[in-house]
Amino acid sequence: MDDESKASILVVDDSKANLSILGTMLLEDGYHVALASSGVEALEFTRNDPPDLLLLDVIMPDMDGFEVCRQLKSTRSTKDIPIIFLTALAETSYKLKAFEAEGVDYITKPFVQEEVLARVNVHVKLKKALEKLEDMSLKDELTGVYNRRFAYEILSKQIQTANRDNGRFVICFIDIDHLKRVNDSFGHSAGDELIITVATILQNSIRSSDYLFRMGGDEFLLLFPKTNLKESHDLVERFRNKVNQQKIQNIPINFSFGLSEYSPGDLTSSSDLIKKADSEMYKDKLRKK
Repeated sequence: MDDESKASILVVDDSKANLSILGTMLLEDGYHVALASSGVEALEFTRNDPPDLLLLDVIMPDMDGFEVCRQLKSTRSTKDIPIIFLTALAETSYKLKAFEAEGVDYITKPFVQEEVLARVNVHVKLKKALEKLEDMSLKDELTGVYNRRFAYEILSKQIQTANRDNGRFVICFIDIDHLKRVNDSFGHSAGDELIITVATILQNSIRSSDYLFRMGGDEFLLLFPKTNLKESHDLVERFRNKVNQQKIQNIPINFSFGLSEYSPGDLTSSSDLIKKADSEMYKDKLRKK
């Protein structure tokens, strides 16, 4: 069974017979299936547990499918769910209305199993492909952590949040020690191993609210929301102790780091924050010489 056939699908129809027919054919094709008999039920389910795709009846007594679709598309957490409309109405005007509501496809009743599964498969695969492309645009290819471009986007949003909520946050600029020595002595594959090792330890150590970015080469950036300098310093020292327990080609792993804090009202840009943390990191590196 391929990844696409394991997608979750919510079927919404006020007819128990249609729910049974569609649910059975999708389950037999390997999908995870949930059923809803009204628009209100569909909205509640989708907000709590967004599926990979919706099969949505147009004509329902409490709320028609077009209104359900509009509400889902106006909500950030559900706006990207592909919606295939289901209806016995085959007129062109209804099809156009479905696409105007941002549905991705339209299936008429009575259902033909091969057609339903073919359309579902296409849109599930397309959604997975788009998610993969989006993920690639945000992630560093070597380490899998967030990339430099996304760092500036998140920092900008974090500054806005801190100003709005009268909060603060800390960033930490990290530079891995001895990467050049490892590259020169053992080759770039060993250097890549060093970078991946540090990234993996950091990623597994940070809290769920924190962010890790690779800024390029052997440089990383950590973002600690709603945290002060003392707390951040203690966190990074714990991370460094974990890193120090590892070696590459018998060379102990270590990194240098520097911190900078953002407080509400600071006229500091993302770039200035990073420059300050980078400067503090350089002081840390000089202290080791």
